[in-house]
Amino acid sequence: MRIVGGSLRGRNLACPAGKDVRPTLDRVREALFNILSHASRWYEEDENPLYDGIVLDAFAGSGALGLEALSRGAQKAVFFDRDSKALAAIDENIKTLKLEDRASARRADATRPVKASTPASLIFLDPPYHQDLITPSIQALRAAGWIDDKTLIIAERDPRDAMTDIPGIDILDTRKYGRCQIDMMRLYS
Repeated sequence: MRIVGGSLRGRNLACPAGKDVRPTLDRVREALFNILSHASRWYEEDENPLYDGIVLDAFAGSGALGLEALSRGAQKAVFFDRDSKALAAIDENIKTLKLEDRASARRADATRPVKASTPASLIFLDPPYHQDLITPSIQALRAAGWIDDKTLIIAERDPRDAMTDIPGIDILDTRKYGRCQIDMMRLYS
């Protein structure tokens, strides 16, 4: 695994081993960040959630999505994962990339998150497939203050997994890349 764009482009990332680890492919990350860099169709021109924002990478695994966001202009990233191997890989990646002042990893569950001091501008949800964790995570993160009307939520899932409607949340765009689907969402405006 590596960072595919931005100031840290080409830098390698540690990836935790395990059957539940399913890193987002480089080509999918590249496509996703190309979409995010042109997200102004959903926001005012000076409000792109990627630039100078706070990113939450929930179900972080290696932290590749949040680290990619930092490489491309995000101000700060917070990583949630429950697995000790994943947290060790994230900590290693943060140190290797010298991002200790802009990134922190927490043993946390997105379905029971800690309270946020500030809402995130961008949230990545990449839970294990076939466990229906996207809807309860969004509801819990919203209740804990991580989501406000400017937060862009990016969820990765298996296209065969149904996602229930989430009250107050609009799906802005959906993209399929092989065996994964990316849904881009935010609160109704």
